[in-house]
Amino acid sequence: MFRSSTLERLLLIFSDALAFLICFVLAFWVQFRSGWIPDLVNYNKNLSDFIQVGVLLYVGFFFLFSLAGLYRSWLLLSRTHQAFRVARAILVGGLFAIVALFGSEFIAKIVAEKSISSGYVYGSRFLWILAFLFAGIFLVIFFRMVLYLGLRALLKKGFGAHRLLILGATETGKRVAEELKKSPERGQLAVGFVDERYQVIEHEFAGLPVLGKYADLAKLVRELKVNGVVIAHDSSSVQEITRVLVWLGEVQIHIYVVPDLYSVVDGHFKANLVHGFELRELFPFTMPPWQVRVKRVMDVVIASTLLLLSFPISLLAALAIKLDSKGPVFYSQERVGLYGQRFIVHKFRTMRTDAEKNGAQWATKNDPRITRVGLFLRKTRIDELPQLLCVLKGDMSMVGPRPERAVFIEQLREEIPFYMSRLKMKPGLTGWAQVRHHYDTSTEDVKIKLQYDLYYYENMSLLLDIQILFRTIYVVLTGKGAQ
Repeated sequence: MFRSSTLERLLLIFSDALAFLICFVLAFWVQFRSGWIPDLVNYNKNLSDFIQVGVLLYVGFFFLFSLAGLYRSWLLLSRTHQAFRVARAILVGGLFAIVALFGSEFIAKIVAEKSISSGYVYGSRFLWILAFLFAGIFLVIFFRMVLYLGLRALLKKGFGAHRLLILGATETGKRVAEELKKSPERGQLAVGFVDERYQVIEHEFAGLPVLGKYADLAKLVRELKVNGVVIAHDSSSVQEITRVLVWLGEVQIHIYVVPDLYSVVDGHFKANLVHGFELRELFPFTMPPWQVRVKRVMDVVIASTLLLLSFPISLLAALAIKLDSKGPVFYSQERVGLYGQRFIVHKFRTMRTDAEKNGAQWATKNDPRITRVGLFLRKTRIDELPQLLCVLKGDMSMVGPRPERAVFIEQLREEIPFYMSRLKMKPGLTGWAQVRHHYDTSTEDVKIKLQYDLYYYENMSLLLDIQILFRTIYVVLTGKGAQ
């Protein structure tokens, strides 16, 4: 069964394709059939002669729209903002097309000191592209608005609505539930309440079931296919909100807070106003969609290049490990990644094979379990090279928080507020915390590194990634922070 966001994306692609097809036909008619410019009328030209140009233009705009985030869900976002995004993307694409088609011709004429007559401009494809662009802006926006009118009509009947849990069977929670029920076109449907008093209160409130306690959140989100939660309890304590969020770090979900509580969290957490809805979203992912895609391309290119260039070093490292101590060359271990997904990390072995005979434990300064070769590999970060395979696979990124073991996550989620929020990011080979702090040797180190991880999440960008990568080179060359 299609998810509503998937169906929305497919409908947007179809809508844009139809709009561009009409624009293409209209542009052809303006230039060769309309007679608006008599010198350009040419009945020997057929639309089929320009199919390749049309396909190329559509593919280009599809790629540009994807980078601009125009194929994400816009149901609850501003229609004016979406229209502005569409117009900007089409104008940028048109500029690229004009430069690609006419740039070299204009330059050649200027170099040859020939004048550029209006006849040259009108007699070329320039007029056709302009007609295509202006018609495109109008039709793409028009078709999208009609599409969203239809989708909102379906939302009013309950189709494709985002499912929400309301945290707090309180008067505030009741008001939120009533507002959601009165405005189904918002596309958000309350499915129940969650309250810490679950065992002592009625299991129905404001016409909705009370489903459990905060500790049940992760299970309820998965079982009920919940898209978001609204924090609506009457407590005005930041600590109380923090305690709620501890249970939500490992699930992919939107977290909203009502306006009455926003004054409590303002200045403590990053938040976005939800357009058309009096809610604030906590910890929104603000990296532009086009940067997300470029980041993935960077991951693949950098990881592939480093694997190729470091292959001789990896062979020498493997030989040195075998000569230095008994045991395998690689050390494989399960780690926890994005939203709690498990995957296997491979590293060059730097410790004795019996390093954890007494159970999992932190590495320490001058750790006696580290071998002689292992100490060198850690100082130079060569032991991390096999993890580049995880980057290529997509389990990790080049930049992000370090992936942690499940045993430590279960321990730290209770001790450190917001520790689970690290799971909202794909883990990385290097990161802001890694270049600013040394290896974890205690819970206090983890708390410090969490501050850096949260800073990275709230400021995630390609520019910050590039800065971290350059800082990593410095760390590798100097051995700073290695242990």
